[in-house]
Amino acid sequence: MVGVVDHAAGARRPTAGRARRLSLHPLPDRGKTSRGRGRSERGRTPAGPEWLLERGLDRDNIVALQTGQCWDPGKRTKPVTREQAIEALRQQVPACAKCRPDTALGIAD
Repeated sequence: MVGVVDHAAGARRPTAGRARRLSLHPLPDRGKTSRGRGRSERGRTPAGPEWLLERGLDRDNIVALQTGQCWDPGKRTKPVTREQAIEALRQQVPACAKCRPDTALGIAD
C-alpha cells in the first residue's frame, strides 16, 4: 500500500525471557551519591528558624506567634529571634493554639 509505513518492523518487542533478564539486573539505587553515602547519611540540612511571626493580609497586623516546628504555619511568616518572640507575647500577640510557643518560651498567660 502506498503511504502506509510500518513503524514496528525493526522494533524489538519485550519477550518474557528478555524481561526476566532485565529484572535480574536491577537499576542502581538513586539514594546513593557518587561518594557512596546515601541521602540520609549526609549532613542534615540546617535547622529552620526557631520562632515565626505570622502577619495578616495587610502586613501590619500580626496574626500569631509560632514555633519553627509548627505543623500548620501560615504563608506569611517571618523568622524572629527568641527575644523578639518574647517581646511579641508581652505585647499581646496571640500564640498559635497548635504549637503553643508561649509554653515553649516558659511564659504563662
